[in-house]
Amino acid sequence: MLPKAYDPKEVEERISQLWKDKQVFKAEIDETKKPYVIVIPPPNITGALHMGHGLNNTLQDTLIRFHRMNGECANWVPGTDHGGIATQNVIEKKLSKEQKLSRHDLGREKFVQTVWDWYKECGNAIYNQFEKMGWALDQSNIRFTMDEARAKSVYASFSNLWNKKYIYRGKRMINWCVRCSTALSDIEVEHEQHAGKLWHLRYKMEDGSDGVVIATTRPETIFADSAIAVNPKDERYKNIIGKKVRIPLIDRLIPVIADEAVEMEFGTGALKITPAHDPVDYEVGQRHNLETFIVINDKGKMINLPEKYLGMDRDLCRKETVKDLEAAGLLIKEEKYNNAVSTCYRCHSAIEPYLSEQWFVKMDELAKNALKAIEEDKVKFHPANWKGPLTNWLKNIQDWCISRQIWWGHRIPVWYCRHCSEKGLTFTTDKQGKEQLSKVSFEDGAKPIVSFEKPECPHCHGHDTIQDPDVLDTWFSSALWPMSVFGWPEQTKELKYYYPTSILVTGYEIIYLWVARMIMMGLEFQGEVPFKDVLLNGIVRDKTGKKMSKSLGNVVDPLDLTQKYGADAVRFSLLSQSVLGKDIPYGEESIIGARNFCNKIYNASRFIQMNSEGIEGPLELPAKPKELCDRWIISRYNNAIKQASDEIKKYNMAAAADTLYHFLWGDFCDWYIELAKQRFDGEDRKEVISILINILYNTLKALHPFMPFITEEIAMSLKKYIKDHKEFLIEEEYPVYNPTLSDEEAQTQMALIQGVTTQIRTIRAQFNVPPGLKIKVLLNTSDKNDLAIIDKYHNYITSMAKVENLETGSDIAKPKQSATGVYGTATVYIPLEGLIDFDKEKARLDKELAVIENGINNRKRMLGNENFVKNAPKEQVEKAKNELEQMLLRAQQIKTAKEDLN
Repeated sequence: MLPKAYDPKEVEERISQLWKDKQVFKAEIDETKKPYVIVIPPPNITGALHMGHGLNNTLQDTLIRFHRMNGECANWVPGTDHGGIATQNVIEKKLSKEQKLSRHDLGREKFVQTVWDWYKECGNAIYNQFEKMGWALDQSNIRFTMDEARAKSVYASFSNLWNKKYIYRGKRMINWCVRCSTALSDIEVEHEQHAGKLWHLRYKMEDGSDGVVIATTRPETIFADSAIAVNPKDERYKNIIGKKVRIPLIDRLIPVIADEAVEMEFGTGALKITPAHDPVDYEVGQRHNLETFIVINDKGKMINLPEKYLGMDRDLCRKETVKDLEAAGLLIKEEKYNNAVSTCYRCHSAIEPYLSEQWFVKMDELAKNALKAIEEDKVKFHPANWKGPLTNWLKNIQDWCISRQIWWGHRIPVWYCRHCSEKGLTFTTDKQGKEQLSKVSFEDGAKPIVSFEKPECPHCHGHDTIQDPDVLDTWFSSALWPMSVFGWPEQTKELKYYYPTSILVTGYEIIYLWVARMIMMGLEFQGEVPFKDVLLNGIVRDKTGKKMSKSLGNVVDPLDLTQKYGADAVRFSLLSQSVLGKDIPYGEESIIGARNFCNKIYNASRFIQMNSEGIEGPLELPAKPKELCDRWIISRYNNAIKQASDEIKKYNMAAAADTLYHFLWGDFCDWYIELAKQRFDGEDRKEVISILINILYNTLKALHPFMPFITEEIAMSLKKYIKDHKEFLIEEEYPVYNPTLSDEEAQTQMALIQGVTTQIRTIRAQFNVPPGLKIKVLLNTSDKNDLAIIDKYHNYITSMAKVENLETGSDIAKPKQSATGVYGTATVYIPLEGLIDFDKEKARLDKELAVIENGINNRKRMLGNENFVKNAPKEQVEKAKNELEQMLLRAQQIKTAKEDLN
């Protein structure tokens, strides 16, 4: 017998340990079964898991449990990601806060060891969180993107791409984060709208005449200007093309050039060209062979310019430059201007376009193969509307900058001989007095040696070799994840059996950073796409639609919620909102309904057990149940199973969860148990109990992928009644639709009974008729068949709606002062005399109507306000529309009720 109250904490800890002890989730190759494989998007070791992980991993767990119960060899591969820049930032902040130290105070080797120590601590915490959420991961073989096996995969891919001349080192304009002190790829840069200014500056002609006015958002970079560019079709400037102007404040002469990239409509139609500090200007400079001047260094400080500004931060230099331009009479005007500012995706500092020598991967061939596979639907996206944006991105892809100037990550597997590469290597001394390679220049003669371990120089056969100081972009190792987790480049039996994987479940925000690159690498190294389907889940936002952020104070911690409500409630609340392609507005109140559902299932199960005493198992469904409600619940169960299974296969977890929720709460608990308990003392008690227990057990199996703990707990208490049961639900067969159990006649007849009963219940609630008070009901219908069904099963209606006297007929007129309800052909009349105080009821309805009409006017004003509709979060606008619709419906119901009182 189940305990009186459900204690999720106790149950989840006990069952989680039981699964662990029995190694229930251990994955082993079974050649007789079809593999179903998911590789987890490895969470960064930056701290505790957040609600995004909660949603993403619960979706994966649901699929893994479902497919394993459908007889497939399910393997959900666990692991974590070293996180590169993100993790280094966490550790640097931790060092600064706790020890007042920087990474440079520790030195590279000690800092890296500090991060490894953090990984052991943080990794274990993450794996513990996996267990607490009930995720069916085989933790006997945890992967980490920096472990030895993955390091070998990274080297193999780098070496292979290097030999094919896909990897190269070159000097290019890149994105530079001055806060993180590293290069970033194009898709690691976010673009945020900032309220800034547009300054109009005058560049005088060489002869001192007025010259030309340009508009710029970055006046501090005028010292690095190489030209003024105008459109060759712009009549305003035709007479000065080829002439020279003076840069304000320094009087260096630069040419006026013509280039079709200049937009005549922007600003004044004349642009300052600063090749070293703007990617578009860099391309213009390349086309016109312009000289390059660098005035901002990798720390965001000003260099190579008048002494007054030397060493200034770029923002301070901007303010000082504007002041001096105004004093010199060269600032024509300034105006407010909203522009997109490029920021680092990790620390959100403004990106500095920076001319730098970095490592790159040529992407044209890799992207071409991925594009072909996606266009041929070898990889399918859910929702499908993500296919278009990804193919467009692949068609316009840029080479991938893979080098990062940080310490935590896979070191680039390239070495240099101090003797043979002497002129191309720059060394500095760190705070510990150790010599460190700080800069490498192929232009100045550095000769690369690609090797996994410290090599001998192939040129002079010396052994004084030193490794490149840069590390690889985090996404380089992550791109290999679906292969490296199975031991690639070794062609292991796991790789041959499990690759390609079945599906990738991830957030849409990393489709370019990660998904696209995995497809490219899978095709390049294995000749097959790494997964057949990609399920892109939305972002979990706060209840107002804002992205969760610590700075906003709106973060919801999934583990705090599991402590309070239980993991099943958190899981179900997320799944029930996971509509394909939609973000989830999520608050703590989202869990209340799921928690109540857990309690409903538990209490119903305990009630059934209490009334099953003395009945011996195993119990089976009767072959031919005679009672209408028995035939109906079996048919409804059968249909619910089919619908839930079909929705899971379409990755529509919200619809599947909704189906099972409404079947269990509505059909099974609110209707069938209420009807069945009236027969607990009758001759067909065993048959009723058999139906209750079998429907419950099999529905628990169907619900298990969504709510594994409570379903396991209840199922364990029912096994003595179940024939051929397995030890754990995940080992059971997922319920299968059986066409012989469908009974459309029973469902149609029962729908009529339920419809009439609901109308009676609604009237009772509308007029505040006490629930214990027995009432008289008149029912009129011209449909002889409906009348026959109602007469035959009138006891269902009288018991469920607490009706003392049910009078039926085909010519019953409406009595005075009676309430009316309609379902199909049936009209229900309930005489109200003696049940309510008419004056008090009219007053109550008038008062409620006044409140409702006030709400209606309020919502109409909101929705009639253009600013609200245009600027308010979409969720708030939709909420206002839904509330208005509900209020209008309720107002009409009240008006009808008032008429019934006359």
